[in-house]
Amino acid sequence: MVSATSAVGSPGRGWFIFGGALSILVGMFAIAAPQIFSFILTQLIGAFCLVSGLISLFQAIFGKHRSHRFLSSLSAVIRIAAGSMLFFYTVAGMAALTLILAAVFLTEGIVCIFTSFRMRDNPAWIWLLLNGVVALILGGMIYSRWPVDAAWLVGLLYGIQSIFSGSAMLMVGLKTPKA
Repeated sequence: MVSATSAVGSPGRGWFIFGGALSILVGMFAIAAPQIFSFILTQLIGAFCLVSGLISLFQAIFGKHRSHRFLSSLSAVIRIAAGSMLFFYTVAGMAALTLILAAVFLTEGIVCIFTSFRMRDNPAWIWLLLNGVVALILGGMIYSRWPVDAAWLVGLLYGIQSIFSGSAMLMVGLKTPKA
């Protein structure tokens, strides 16, 4: 997603170009092998949750701040449990991630559409609008096919959205004047 304030005359123009190109490449991989990408994405998220939960639990137990030790430990245990479920029960995790991805796409679609209208002075605003519309459509498609197609749908639709999002970032980067 592209921020209106960071795009106009931004010295980070190169990051938009780099991020857009990288997003397009990831999208192409996801479309080429949607089931593999869905599996990898689910396990990667599970591993991140598991590791961050273990680190948080370690900090809660051995950290200096005792006032919020219980809540920090509880949060860490929840992350460890979620990460373990995603990592070790990948098929069920893909089904859960399918719903989460649908919510992300719907939210991104709404935000991109509103952001595009705020950026109408940038020639690439239409790309943001298109990205928002595509995100809304893909989010709706995910909800309509859940959980039947969860094993490959996440990878395919994530790939499509990644290409559109990357194209929007790339165009904003290319159309934004140098700072």
